[in-house]
Amino acid sequence: MAIMLTTRRAANELAALTHSEEAVTPWPQPWPVLELTLQDRQRSRLAAMLPNGRAVAVILERGEQMQHDDVLCGEQGERVLVQAAAEDLMRFRANSPFELMRIVYHLANRHVRAMLQPDAVLIEPDQVLAQMVRRLGGTVDSVHEAFLPEGGAYAPGAGHHHHAHASECGAEAHDEAMGQLGEQLSIAAHART
Repeated sequence: MAIMLTTRRAANELAALTHSEEAVTPWPQPWPVLELTLQDRQRSRLAAMLPNGRAVAVILERGEQMQHDDVLCGEQGERVLVQAAAEDLMRFRANSPFELMRIVYHLANRHVRAMLQPDAVLIEPDQVLAQMVRRLGGTVDSVHEAFLPEGGAYAPGAGHHHHAHASECGAEAHDEAMGQLGEQLSIAAHART
């Protein structure tokens, strides 16, 4: 049976999880790691497999998105750490900080999700934007690494994580519909392997 993960806790709440007086049974550390692409971290319903082969069903509130280093909590005190998976990206560099700033400006005009580094900007692959960057004098490389784009000032949850209470990670039972959904997600996860 799949581990049902129904609550997301932000990385800055990790200490509260570790020392929670309301946790059912402490889940042994280190917690299993669930590596997810940006696309999968944006889903509130997800069937996945942990590296140890155990199925998990992520069932969060509609619209709630997982972030790198979040902890997903289950009804029986289970804990799973969310990490950003490596994925194919394009890295843009420039000859000067001003040229890089121009590249970022033009990408922002197109509302492109971007991961900023001191000397580069990374985006999901897009050949049209790669041509634009080359015309602006930048260089384009293909890389394979975790994608942690900026959230943006107006993005849902920007600068704010859902602040759950310790009891939300405990053993509070969810209704029958959630259990059925979790079982369906588990079956789908096993069918993919």
